[in-house]
Amino acid sequence: MKVSIIVPVYNTKDYLKQCLDSLVAQTLEDLEILVVDDGSTDGSTEIVREFSERYPERLKAYFKDNAGQASARNYALQYAKGEYIGFVDSDDWVDSSMYEVMLAFAQKEMLDIVVCNLDDHFSNGKVIAYDTNHAKNKFMQTPSACNKLFSKNLIGNQTFMDGIWYEDFNFTTKLLMKTECIGYCAEFFYHCHSRTVSTMNNHNSPKNLDIIVAVDDILDFARRNFLYDKYEKDIEYIVLEHVLITTINRVARQKHPEKNRVIAELRHYVKNKYPKFQRDEAFLNMPRNRRIVAKMNAMGLHSLSRILLLLSAKIKH
Repeated sequence: MKVSIIVPVYNTKDYLKQCLDSLVAQTLEDLEILVVDDGSTDGSTEIVREFSERYPERLKAYFKDNAGQASARNYALQYAKGEYIGFVDSDDWVDSSMYEVMLAFAQKEMLDIVVCNLDDHFSNGKVIAYDTNHAKNKFMQTPSACNKLFSKNLIGNQTFMDGIWYEDFNFTTKLLMKTECIGYCAEFFYHCHSRTVSTMNNHNSPKNLDIIVAVDDILDFARRNFLYDKYEKDIEYIVLEHVLITTINRVARQKHPEKNRVIAELRHYVKNKYPKFQRDEAFLNMPRNRRIVAKMNAMGLHSLSRILLLLSAKIKH
């Protein structure tokens, strides 16, 4: 088996058929689809059963009690037979040639990770495109696990952190640290439905503090594997980008009574680790607009920095 695709499912009935249709239509023949229904209650379970009965040679269904996306992915990892593993969220969809093209690229160049571009589709018809090909280094791309194909040997016994948000960020960052054999596809193969009820858009401000748990685990991983010295500057960039910029701006747009406390804790975490970050190479090498946002957020001006981020987003029509 060349490729295993893991799809955790929880209450995505309105999007699930499109997702699974896009996977069973893959032009790559040597591929298995592992769908884990994580205790859905909205009718998604019936859709999973329907597809497993219709495509028994291509799609394998597993059913378990609800324990979260990380748990569902980890459950499927133990059954995956592919030399390469990909992940797809059950409310997203992919182009039919995605895994054939990415596998061929991985095999030709002997890559551990292949990354493609992705875009976000909003209900108002707007599409935001995320181009990974122009990142200055491997840590300057979207942390999603879903626009990537990973060598199973690279993953080894690594699993997703259970019970936290930002498990994709944690998982992919550690794998990126383990290899330099990474390739990038220019195609926009992966497509996301931007849903207001998705996990990362959930207005549960305190859960955004999980980014600190995820970062601390990455730091521990780097030290245990003697990678900290190699990636010290990159780790500072990771903290600035994902804590000071991305997470603070996500919390800032939420309506929650604890959001100011959460933002204060995130700012304190960064300032405690990097009190003079504005003089550091990791900060100075960031794009100018990201440096401005980081400065604003460090000063507590996150409302203004959100406007700058919105203006700098690339819109794809």
